[in-house]
Amino acid sequence: MVQNADPGGLGDKAGATTGHYEQKLSRSLSTWGNIMITLSGVTPAVSVFAIAPVALVEAGSGTFLSFIFAAILGVVMALCWAELSSSYPISGGDYALVWHSFKGRAKPLAGPMSFITFALYVDFIAFIPATIALGAGEYLGVVFSVDAKILGAAIMILAALVAMLKIRFNAILTGIFLGIEMLALLTLTVLGIIHAHHFGALIHPQLGNSHSVLVPVAFSGVLALTAVAIFSYNGYANAVNFAEETKGSHRTIAKAILISLLITVVAELLPITAVIVGAPSLSKLTTSAIPLEYFIKATSSNTVYDIVAIGIALAVFNATLAIILSYARILFSASRDKAWPGKLSDWMAWVHPKTQSPWLPTAIVGVAGAILCLTVSLGTLANLTGASLVADYAIIAIAAIVARTTGATRHSHYRMPLWPLPPILAIAGLVYVFTQQTGYLLEVTLITIAIGLLYWLIVILPQKGKAWDLREIAQEGDSQ
Repeated sequence: MVQNADPGGLGDKAGATTGHYEQKLSRSLSTWGNIMITLSGVTPAVSVFAIAPVALVEAGSGTFLSFIFAAILGVVMALCWAELSSSYPISGGDYALVWHSFKGRAKPLAGPMSFITFALYVDFIAFIPATIALGAGEYLGVVFSVDAKILGAAIMILAALVAMLKIRFNAILTGIFLGIEMLALLTLTVLGIIHAHHFGALIHPQLGNSHSVLVPVAFSGVLALTAVAIFSYNGYANAVNFAEETKGSHRTIAKAILISLLITVVAELLPITAVIVGAPSLSKLTTSAIPLEYFIKATSSNTVYDIVAIGIALAVFNATLAIILSYARILFSASRDKAWPGKLSDWMAWVHPKTQSPWLPTAIVGVAGAILCLTVSLGTLANLTGASLVADYAIIAIAAIVARTTGATRHSHYRMPLWPLPPILAIAGLVYVFTQQTGYLLEVTLITIAIGLLYWLIVILPQKGKAWDLREIAQEGDSQ
């Protein structure tokens, strides 16, 4: 392993001549250490407490079916990510996977397609951490009587400071907090099972109206909220963002992704189902400002809710920390690939010599998230992120098809079963879900894609390979 304190990575000339990135980040994570951070970024507890309620108040008990459909999409998508990531375990994640998939005759599409993917991730980098922090602030504000926006912003800043420390320390810390949030989910599941009686509502979606009367939910509404459910599960593929810090990443990164998805679906779907079938009143659950607060207090006590809320506080911090760790590495990788003009890329790609972490990208993610917590509503953040995720997933599914046909993944240590069925099913499902989004959400996503393409045409393309000419990670790095 080579340590490098050179600001901007100017000492990476050797890597440029060999076609491989220089090893700057600390390759000190085990596969399970990677999974712990990845799951903490998915944050099943915060997804259930902060994101699932967005679906509950819009799709009612149809939330169950939304999460089922999202889980099915998750499986076929995980197979795509596993094959691509095992071939190209690079910190840049999705944009790097797309770039390397387009080889041979498809090479001219590598630049624009990968930069569009990166543009979508810039949305995620801004929206997702803020969504998690702000959603938790609404719960914790009830307990601590603090404005949710201020609390969310504080969580963002504190998490960013911790994220600047060594990755191994963060893996241990996130693992401990992950155990605590699983206990909060177990509490929800047990309470729901004890009081279970609304089983029919799982198959026949219902939602409370303004008169506290249950009304049917249209199937199209259930499908529309699948985007929110996809957001709730999102993050299992972030294992590849820590690939350059994981031992044996070429061989084990597919395993990390698939295990992360399995645990995510079980940890989220079970408590959500239990809450729906165990709620004393579906009408009150689906019309409550904070549905899970209503559920816990109605099935137990205020004290139990306060204890769970504290657990969620730790889970939120854990999730925000893990997501900042992940997205900082995407910005670091993009900067290494010269995404930004002039010296900005050099500064953004600098790795601290002692902690071996990308400090400036980490700080940027934290500050941007804090600003959004203070200025944008939770519902807006959750919905905007869901639509952009659907577009990103579709590009990855397309890349999984292209990569096989171009031979880009012929050396992969993992090959998905039944190819090309998984990516074809994923594309079909994602296209339908995307068309069910509101015009506003579609416009935001399409504008993001257009900005990414325009930036590539104006800033990247004229440099004729001096920027955005991606490399690979050396196979021998696995043994370091």
